[in-house]
Amino acid sequence: MKNLRKLKPLVEPKRLTNSTAALAGLASGISVLVGLIAAHAAPHGWLRIRTALHLSKAPIVVKLAPFIAGVAITIATAAGLMKFYSWCIEHEEVEREDVEHQED
Repeated sequence: MKNLRKLKPLVEPKRLTNSTAALAGLASGISVLVGLIAAHAAPHGWLRIRTALHLSKAPIVVKLAPFIAGVAITIATAAGLMKFYSWCIEHEEVEREDVEHQED
């Protein structure tokens, strides 16, 4: 039977962390761009009052901007959690190696 410690993990934590961080950056950039477009497309002046009274509809980008920001925040949170998980795994491996070297 093979030594289980020598088996490769199915997912490399460092690579997964870098991938989620890149996705979080992309989602944040898209969220900022959509937010800027929504701010520019938002109703101003008297049209704002008409929109508040539901006499006219707000542009779709204004309605979607909060949801896109929520997705970006969720991805950034996942990236942060993955980074913390990766840090914990690396910290445990370093401690395990230190204990093995002290026993030798």
